Amino acid sequence: MSSVKDQEGCLTMKAAVMTKPFTIEFQEVAKPELGANDVLVRIKAAGICGSDVHFYDGSNPYANYPQIFGHELSGIIEEIGPEVKERRVGERVVIEPAVPCGECYPCRIGKTNVCVNLRMIGSVKKGGFADYLALPENHVHVMPDNMSYEVGALCEPFTIGAQAIDRAKIEGGQTVTILGMGPIGLNILAQIKRQFDVTVYAVDVVPERLARAKDYGADIVINSRESDVIQTIDEMTNGEGSNIVIESAGIPITIEQTVLLVSAGGRIVIVGLTGKDITLPGLLLTKKDIELHGTKHSVNKYHQVLNFLENNKDIAERFISTVMPFDQIEEAILTAKNHPNTVTKVVLTY
Repeated sequence: MSSVKDQEGCLTMKAAVMTKPFTIEFQEVAKPELGANDVLVRIKAAGICGSDVHFYDGSNPYANYPQIFGHELSGIIEEIGPEVKERRVGERVVIEPAVPCGECYPCRIGKTNVCVNLRMIGSVKKGGFADYLALPENHVHVMPDNMSYEVGALCEPFTIGAQAIDRAKIEGGQTVTILGMGPIGLNILAQIKRQFDVTVYAVDVVPERLARAKDYGADIVINSRESDVIQTIDEMTNGEGSNIVIESAGIPITIEQTVLLVSAGGRIVIVGLTGKDITLPGLLLTKKDIELHGTKHSVNKYHQVLNFLENNKDIAERFISTVMPFDQIEEAILTAKNHPNTVTKVVLTY
């Protein structure tokens, strides 16, 4: 949709504004103004993230209203600021939404993903559930010529998976357990099985998700409602445990299980987000000499993920469950919210 002028002559655009939980209003809002190093992207596709669903239902602790959410984005550059050096009008790009300050301690040591002043597009800053988005040129990445905008919108969640895999430091021959087969756990599984010769145990309570995990290459799927996960993996590994455990469910009980599941000398990566306190068996942390890592967003993973999605088109295409037009955003969010067992990713097109 092209921009229009309001009664005062200012350029406006259409945006889906969440004014409060369970309420989305299409509004004409001011079109973003470009900074000197910014590019203006006309949004072409946007994925519905679990965080967007929780913004919608009011359960996300980072939510603020009214706000324009949306951070899994692709589009085309329509305008550039006067000091933009690398990007050009007409380039098809994916958007890296986590904008760091560049000055705090994490930024100074290269961990920009956990910048203490992080300006996250789609939560802290206005997001991409709108016609246009302005952001620094170094936060857009050029898509391959034959990649669709819909697949481009998958890049952001796949970079989260790539960052978790990087933290896990996986080596060939290891055993890897992934707890939670939602969109993040599933893309972690898919990336691991295409890149490493390892045995992966996929754990969930939902049969449909476990079936998808098997389809994406899981060697063993375990329904934790039907089997004791700790006992099952202990038996399958001859008492060794899982060399790597990746938690992507964000549930206290599964986070607590990681220390019991991991082998001595093993590594744990926590991807899942919970605001609740957890309890870990302190003795095992030292007895097993466990490496325990958190992970958030990503650092320098977009080119890697673009290449992965380009070279693994079957994964990219299967990952998208439903494509819907932008003006049906509320229906799209409800689809993701009400059918999590059968829906992996809903993508909006503009």
